[in-house]
Amino acid sequence: MKPFVRLTALLLAILFLAGAGFAWFDVLTHDNILANSESKTAGGWLLTGLMLLALGLRGWRPRKGPTPNPASESKPSI
Repeated sequence: MKPFVRLTALLLAILFLAGAGFAWFDVLTHDNILANSESKTAGGWLLTGLMLLALGLRGWRPRKGPTPNPASESKPSI
């Protein structure tokens, strides 16, 4: 994944998660949390932020080369 895509996803994830934090703080100050219509918006912001965070962190650590498959190695014939 290109660095621009990764950094953009991480930046958007931070923005969405910060917005979700403020939205959830507002939702939790009301009496009825589950019947509040703002909880759907806060949940949407939270899930969007988590998905962008997962996209930005995907492949963060470089993988080592492909591992050899011992079953595919040819055995010497007798």
